[in-house]
Amino acid sequence: MKADLTELKVELRGEREVVATRYFSAPRQLVFDCFTKPELMRRWLTGPEGWTLEKIENDLRVGGNYLYVFADQKGIQMGVYGKFLEVIIPEKFANNENYATDMSTFNPEGPTNPDATVESRTFTTEGNLTLMTHVVKFASAEVREAEIGAVEAWKDICLVLDKLLAELSG
Repeated sequence: MKADLTELKVELRGEREVVATRYFSAPRQLVFDCFTKPELMRRWLTGPEGWTLEKIENDLRVGGNYLYVFADQKGIQMGVYGKFLEVIIPEKFANNENYATDMSTFNPEGPTNPDATVESRTFTTEGNLTLMTHVVKFASAEVREAEIGAVEAWKDICLVLDKLLAELSG
């Protein structure tokens, strides 16, 4: 795969959106599975540097809930949770995204933030490659500015996913 194809390209769209695109050298179904199946997600989705994915629940259907709990080496936890808004296997999924920084009071059955981030990931086949297009719509320009570092962190996370895809592709 050419080096430029493995680069995560990030584009700011309007005041609230970020569009990230990235090619993977693997079939679309396998890439989709790595983004949606807990047993595969655990192998590459680590969160911020020094964190691990401690708990994952993924009810992949429209209206289904998801919960990812990350923990650092000191035991501090952070949760990412929401609902799936659209699911077209293996083409696309969309969800809202909320954050829980105090897991001791976190209630997964509680209401989600009406101003939550909304994101979609679309997977398209281009020859032997799969193009992922990740569109993130933040509640405001200020939220986008505060969260843009997390989008940039995906560059390193995608390299870990590349290794898993190569292993699974044989």
